[in-house]
Amino acid sequence: MKLIYTRIAAAAALEVGTIANPDYYEYPNRSAEEVIIYGDYPKIQNDYEALDIPVEVRKLEEPAKTTLATVNVAVGITPELQKVIDKTKADCEKVIEENGQLKQKIEILEQASGDSSELISENSRLKDAVLQADNAAKAAEGKVVSIQAEFEAFKNDVPAMQARIVELEAGKSAENPATETAANDFENWSNDQLKEYLASKNIGYKPSATKAELLKLIPKE
Repeated sequence: MKLIYTRIAAAAALEVGTIANPDYYEYPNRSAEEVIIYGDYPKIQNDYEALDIPVEVRKLEEPAKTTLATVNVAVGITPELQKVIDKTKADCEKVIEENGQLKQKIEILEQASGDSSELISENSRLKDAVLQADNAAKAAEGKVVSIQAEFEAFKNDVPAMQARIVELEAGKSAENPATETAANDFENWSNDQLKEYLASKNIGYKPSATKAELLKLIPKE
């Protein structure tokens, strides 16, 4: 049986035999046929040599401390792994870009939707205004046509024209009765007014004429 003493099992990974920790050594194993010792352990070496069991002492190399950096250096990145990393990174950037574009489209659509509502409302208001204006224009046009038709009929109806003339003259007389009465009420006029009236009619009068004398000079209508 090969007996291997080592504190680090990895040091004897390629050896075939029984591994024992030298730190817990108490006495030799007499069934051992060969002993290998990693490190400096004089007692173990002497005990087995005293039993005429072959002993081989080997230098124990402490493994370097493993860090993320040393792992990266030791393992490295293979071309295949680099392709996967690059593709994954590109896909991630594409998703981020598409997400940004989608958000921008949503904002544009929301803004367009708001503007559309305002435009629709304004368009509806303008349509109503146009409709009202169109109705008013049609009503005015109909009224003009009606007036023109009435006027044409009136021109062709001589008795109606004469009756209308009488009606207008009667209305004019009714509107100014007080004016005519006042104009012919010479009794209430002053001497100066009477003299001016007589002068406008080219009627002579004495400067010293009394009101009664001036009234007598006014012709009777």
